[in-house]
Amino acid sequence: MKSINLFDPAVHSTTPLGAPARRHKADGMATAAMLIQIASEMLETSPTLRKRMHITLSDLAAADKVRKELVRKTLSVH
Repeated sequence: MKSINLFDPAVHSTTPLGAPARRHKADGMATAAMLIQIASEMLETSPTLRKRMHITLSDLAAADKVRKELVRKTLSVH
């Protein structure tokens, strides 16, 4: 049985490089707001996870307040 080589320098050194990929410019405040919302929804639906991480419902309320502020700032910038 032949082992699989994930990195073969001979193959990779002769492969022509294409143009560098353009980096997508993301809106930091909108991304942060979305991540806060995702984490909050996960923790709201999982009391076990919330208990394991020592996160209270007041912590989630504070995170939601921050998320709403970020969304408000994002909308006022655009």
